[in-house]
Amino acid sequence: MKDLYIIVEGETEEEFVHKILMPYLYEQGLHTHIQALMITMKGGGHGFNNIEHFKATIEPLLHYQNEPVITTLIDHYGINSEKKLPNYEVCRQEQNIKDRIVCMENSLDEAVKSIAPHYRYFVPNIIQHEMETLWFADAEGFDLEKEGIKKAVAEVCNAFPEIEDINHTPEGAPSKRLIKIYEENGQRYKKVDDGIVIAELIGIETMLEKAPRFKAWVEKIIQITKNSI
Repeated sequence: MKDLYIIVEGETEEEFVHKILMPYLYEQGLHTHIQALMITMKGGGHGFNNIEHFKATIEPLLHYQNEPVITTLIDHYGINSEKKLPNYEVCRQEQNIKDRIVCMENSLDEAVKSIAPHYRYFVPNIIQHEMETLWFADAEGFDLEKEGIKKAVAEVCNAFPEIEDINHTPEGAPSKRLIKIYEENGQRYKKVDDGIVIAELIGIETMLEKAPRFKAWVEKIIQITKNSI
């Protein structure tokens, strides 16, 4: 069984992998080394704001002798230029959001192939629309917050057929909605601290049930990692 590396944008995603996703993967039989690795920016800091930073982060892994399974946990929200992702202008012409994300994932795959053309175990994954989408899987995850926050989150959940459809406009992105909801209730939303507590209260099983695209990615990396030699 190969090792598994998950390339992430920042601290929230890193904490999510280590505290929420990894225990679940181990329960599913992935008895191997699993690690989140943040994209390092030139000059310091972390984040996905330049494809060259992504390539510099992933390149060492592509030369590991044991060929680990490598995947990504990157937000669709925020990808807005060719500098961040080649072929962006072509992908944004896709009217269906899922087709647009697949196009972007293919561009990530091409970026990896430009470094290691024959690499077999890269699984590109872009979240629809961002990490905070998953916090809307169940308003009960906000039990520790004010009742007004929990009620407002429930209203958002009920307004969309699937939580992954919560829109990605600057004002309507899941993270922006949470910031506004908290402010309207006299509190400040702390992305890492609040987000991970909410995720723990919701539980990954509920997220998998409510977010089919996220579920498909998790199932895929489990299958590939289990079957890799």
